[in-house]
Amino acid sequence: MALRAADVVAIAVGAASGWAVEELARKRFPNARADLGAAGLVTAAAVYPATRRGRRLSLAAAREIGSVAAATGVVMKARERGGTPARALIAAGWAAHALFDARHDSGSGGGLPRWYPALCAGYDLAFAAALLRPGPAGD
Repeated sequence: MALRAADVVAIAVGAASGWAVEELARKRFPNARADLGAAGLVTAAAVYPATRRGRRLSLAAAREIGSVAAATGVVMKARERGGTPARALIAAGWAAHALFDARHDSGSGGGLPRWYPALCAGYDLAFAAALLRPGPAGD
C-alpha cells in the first residue's frame, strides 16, 4: 500500500493530537493517566466496529471485534499491575493499535473515511510515546 500525501498529513495531525491529549492528561490528571489511556484505548478499538455498515459478519468485522477484545484484555492486565507498569502496558496497546490501523482492511462494510486509519495510527503512536514519559511528580 503506497503512502499518499494525504496519509502523511493525516499521520502528522493524528500525532500532534495524540501528543497534545496525553500532555493535557499529564498536566491536569497526573494520577489518572493510565485510567484515561485505558479508556481511550478501548474506545479507539471500538470505533471500527461501531461505524461498520450492515449487520453481516465478515473477516474484517471479526478482526475489528478481536481488536476490541484484545484492547480490553490489555486494559484488564494493566489494572492488575498499576502505576508505571500499567502505563507501559497501555502504551504497548496503543502502539499495537497503530499497527492494526496500518494493516487493517475494513472491507466493503467499513464506515470510516479513507484518511482515518492514518490519522488514528499517528495518534496512537504519539499517545503511546507520550504516555511512557514520567508524570510531573516523576512517577
